[in-house]
Amino acid sequence: MKKRTKLLIVPMIFFMLNCAKEKPDLAPDHSVDNQVLKEMYLKDIEIRALDERTDTVNLESFDKVHREKVFELLADNKIVSPNDKYRAALILQHTAAKICDGEITSISPENYLLAFHLSQNAMIKTPNARDLNIPRMVALNYDRYLLYSQGYQKYGTQLIFDDTNGEMVLAPMDTTLATDEERSQYQVEPLRVLLSKHKIKSLPPSN
Repeated sequence: MKKRTKLLIVPMIFFMLNCAKEKPDLAPDHSVDNQVLKEMYLKDIEIRALDERTDTVNLESFDKVHREKVFELLADNKIVSPNDKYRAALILQHTAAKICDGEITSISPENYLLAFHLSQNAMIKTPNARDLNIPRMVALNYDRYLLYSQGYQKYGTQLIFDDTNGEMVLAPMDTTLATDEERSQYQVEPLRVLLSKHKIKSLPPSN
């Protein structure tokens, strides 16, 4: 029987960035910000704010165009400044999810890996990165990549909806991969705090 697959935007794991506002320049840098990318970044924020208010925006119709433009800019070496890399990472992490046979997957998990590397580079080159929550963005991108490629997360930034009890729960997590000290470096709460707030979905069975 042919599997049925449908696209799905997953707002519950985008909670941190749905409320994002335009941030000041991330760092004094001699490289010039890409204005096309900045306009897409501002549009990304605008359409998500509108959708949060009205639930009427087809986000993927915008996101797909934005992602493809990011790839073009990367190929042309036009994403250079810390601001550029932060903005490109935000756009790429809005890659759509999909449901296939009841499981949430991504149309392109590698986009999250690229977003991880871009945001990590922006973090390194931004003196006030913690004030702008960039370390948490790095952890979020890596968690999302692992979740959609391996079935689990590392830090604990990803929540999913559990339709068996109607609650938001932590996505499966390998709790041995990160210490609380490392979580703190990436602006993620200690494991005991995470577990006090949410139940956690079991790890997928090993092959």
